[in-house]
Amino acid sequence: MARSSRARSEAVKAVKKTHKGTLLLGLLCLLIGAAIGVAAAWFMTKDDAFTLNGDKQVALALGGEYTEEGVTIVSFGRDISDKAVISGDTVDVNKEGVYQVVYTVKDFRWGSYQLVRTVTVGAAAEGGAQ
Repeated sequence: MARSSRARSEAVKAVKKTHKGTLLLGLLCLLIGAAIGVAAAWFMTKDDAFTLNGDKQVALALGGEYTEEGVTIVSFGRDISDKAVISGDTVDVNKEGVYQVVYTVKDFRWGSYQLVRTVTVGAAAEGGAQ
């Protein structure tokens, strides 16, 4: 026990004798490291994107043709468009209405993001187009 008490006492003395310049240098290195980390993260993600292919709003005549155009997703410089999950409404071109197609990705910059395409079929689409 006396040995551990003496070791603790010597450690406390060593910390108290640490030169202020050494502490300042340590703090400076910590700040420089943090700045380099932020710059590296920005550089790795600066070209990331989650965008709809085609229009955000589509208007179709009743019985028209709807082609799903999908999304483009780039995360950390890689194309991960295949990770998009399509949900929401199923567009029925034979039934008037407003449909929302939802695209979700969970691997885009550490989170879950969604984009929505609105498809209007029928009279509402024709009225809006005039």
